[in-house]
Amino acid sequence: MIILVLILFYLSYLFFYSKYFRITFLNISGQSETPTEEIESLIWQTLERHSLSIFPGDNYFLINIKRIQKKFDEQGLLVEIEVKKDFPHTLNINLKDRLGQIVWISNEQFYVVNLAGVAEKQLPIKELVNVKYPVIYDLSNTTFDLNDKLVNEQLIDLILKVYTTFGSYELPVIELDHFKVDGPEANYVKIVTKQGFEIHVNYLLSFESQMNKLRKSLVAGKIDLNKINYINLRIENQVIYK
Repeated sequence: MIILVLILFYLSYLFFYSKYFRITFLNISGQSETPTEEIESLIWQTLERHSLSIFPGDNYFLINIKRIQKKFDEQGLLVEIEVKKDFPHTLNINLKDRLGQIVWISNEQFYVVNLAGVAEKQLPIKELVNVKYPVIYDLSNTTFDLNDKLVNEQLIDLILKVYTTFGSYELPVIELDHFKVDGPEANYVKIVTKQGFEIHVNYLLSFESQMNKLRKSLVAGKIDLNKINYINLRIENQVIYK
């Protein structure tokens, strides 16, 4: 009996506490605007915590992947992680962009809003640097709480469509920078270009038709982009600019 207890004690120590099954190497792949050094630091911080209160958090058999993802979420990192283990010392971390999200700025607060228009979490301001997601400034400075439904799905769909397809229309010298809305209930969005002027589109007309009539006007030389503040495409068969 004593021998059995000693064997169990030895095996428990070997598998859960010894250095032979501890994570000592990280292999980071995928794309993220966050520096690799910061990613690694967050993972090591997570692994330093004990698993189930008594076992080392960096034990190969007891790695808590959900805890690592939670740490990323708490830091406002807009990525999902895929973790694979290489026996016995290596964690392979693949970073993937989270699709279908926008960054909504209202009343000097920064939020991640999902496809349903719900505010999922708040972001540190530093995460806006080179963020690869649509950034929308709410000019009404609406106040709301996390998990509130902030925006209707049609406006979200329009913003994502603009963000993902704008470049495909090959508009001369026009580059998208960010977005503005007059309020969460608006049926239109203001595209702010890197050149400084705005393009106003709505979801009542197809985005394709609005962009096509803009392209025709530009090709025809009807608009001098150096002398305008905005282009309004929200009225059918018209291109209004000032």
